[in-house]
Order: sequence, then structure tokens, then C-alpha cells
Amino acid sequence: MKRFLMLPLMLLTFILLSACSPANEQTPATDTSGQQENHEGDEENIPDIPTTGNNGQYLILFCSRTNNTERLAQQIQSQLDCDILEVQPAQPYEEDYNAMLNRAQEELAAILQGNYPPISTSMDNFDKYDFIFVGYPIWYGSMATPMQTFLHEHASKLAGKHIALFATSGSSGISTSVNEAAKLCPESEILSSTLLLTSSQLSEMDSRVTSWLEQLNIQTANNNNMEKNQIRLAANGKSFTATLVENSSTEALKARLSQGNINIQMNDYGDMEKVGSLGFSLPRNDQQTTTGPGDLILYQGNSFVIYYDTNSWNFTRLGKIDGVSTREQVLDLLDGKGEVTVTLSLK
Repeated sequence: MKRFLMLPLMLLTFILLSACSPANEQTPATDTSGQQENHEGDEENIPDIPTTGNNGQYLILFCSRTNNTERLAQQIQSQLDCDILEVQPAQPYEEDYNAMLNRAQEELAAILQGNYPPISTSMDNFDKYDFIFVGYPIWYGSMATPMQTFLHEHASKLAGKHIALFATSGSSGISTSVNEAAKLCPESEILSSTLLLTSSQLSEMDSRVTSWLEQLNIQTANNNNMEKNQIRLAANGKSFTATLVENSSTEALKARLSQGNINIQMNDYGDMEKVGSLGFSLPRNDQQTTTGPGDLILYQGNSFVIYYDTNSWNFTRLGKIDGVSTREQVLDLLDGKGEVTVTLSLK
């Protein structure tokens, strides 16, 4: 009888000991650890979310080291009130300028071999955007390498999108980077109208951004203000507008125009400009300036100049003809080479 009572007691003891064994305690800990590792891996792949604005059809992508391109991107964003995202390298660039240049050269050389430097920025999709602005500094004539990597990695997601390029530069042009963008995003539409600001043009950022967005047929919050700062020009039956910069020279010019139209007989000079006497003097705000097609310049206080090519000199910038970016476009408005009478009037 005692033997039969002992068997149930031994069985009960075995069950209790098994339930409290170390093996059973470790199982939940192992599962939890595995779940945590997977969660951390997911966090590394979470795409970046742009800073949002009220206009969801536009996105600005930019990379910047000295903050010049960032300022330009923010100026565009302020006029469009749209989304914006900074593209950043996986490893920040050196503060030392020469060290940064050496690294940039190495990365550009690596890209030519098909090796793109890593970046820490990614986006899941661009479905809601009709129009994407891509901004970068020019390094050795090329698009800055972080942006090249971003476009390379997101090319398929950018297919079919309209892409407008803007850049800052010490002196290099933008044409090489336009070709690079077209190769990096072959299924996107890279727009021909670009915006490049050199160091001497950064002070004109506001008006140049406004003029560029108008060329792209994009309406901004600044359009009404821009119209208040426009004048009309007419030459041989063709009429067009120009947006003025804000300085004492343009204020004085508008004051004179409020009294009546101004006719200027203009001639070509140096295969780069048309120039003529105003017949009176305006206040001068001379500074070293690099011109481009369509720029309006005041020379020595009393000569009105319309540039159709580039030049660098110390003179006063007045504004820029709206909607032009090439030599051919400006000459077409002015009826080609040769003497022409240009009439200025308030818009």
C-alpha cells in the first residue's frame, strides 16, 4: 500500500521540478533577443522623411558643405512652401578645406569606376511629387558626390519625374553636372532651365530664384511682389519683361520711368552686350559681378547694358530679363546683332 502511495508523489515531484528547470527559463529570453535584433535591423533601413511644407507637389533635395547650397535650397523652399530633404554623406566631410578637396577628388575618381561613396539618406518613394528640385555644390566641374550617389541609388524611383537642377559654385559652370544627372537618371526628365549661383551672385539669391521659378512656369507666393519690381522692354515690335534687383539704382530708375518711357539707342560691344546711354545718371552700387545672358547692368552710372554673353567687371546690377537663359534667346528679343532702340517702361 505504501508503495502505491509513493508512485503518485514521485510523479508530482518530477512535474514540479521540470516546470522550474533552467532550460524552460532560457527559452523566452532567447526569443526576445532574436526579436530585438530583427527590430534593430529594421530601424537601419527606415527611409528618411522630408521636412514638409503646405505645397505637397514639389520636393527639394540638396546637399551642402559650406551652407551656400543649403541657403539656396531654403530660398526656393520659402517661395514654394514645399517639402525639403538634405542628402548627407555617411561620413561627414573634413573641416580642413584641402583635406575635403582631396577626398572629393578621390570620390569623383571612384565614381568613374562605378564605385559610389556611401550616404546616410534614403527615400522610400516619390509618388506624390510631380516636380523635384535637385541642388548641390559644383566640385571640380562635377555634381557633388553625395548627390550623385543619391540619384544613382534612387534612379528607378525617380523615373518619369521632372527634375530641375540648381547649384552653387566658385567659378565652374553647371553643364557637366547636367550631363551627369541625365546619365544617373535616364528615365527622368532633366529640365534644360537650370539655376547656378557663383560666389559673387549669392547676394542676388532672392530675385534670381524668383526669376528662375517663373521660367519654369511655377507660381510662387512672391509672384505679386515680383510684378511690382518689373519693368517692360520693347525692341523692334517685341515686348518682354525684366525683374529688377532691389537697390537705390533701380529705385531711381523706376522713379524716372514713372515720369514717362525711356528710349535708349543701343549698339553691340565685345560680342557680349548691347550698350546705350540713358541720358542721365543713376546712383551706383558697383561691385565685382559676373554676368550671364539677359542681365541688365548699369555702367559708370549712365549707361544701360543688356548682356547676351558672360563678362566679369565692377559695375551695378539692375536685374534680368525674364524667361531667358541663353545668348540666342536674348539676341532674338533684341532682333539680332546691330543697332537697336530699346524702350523701357513701367509694367
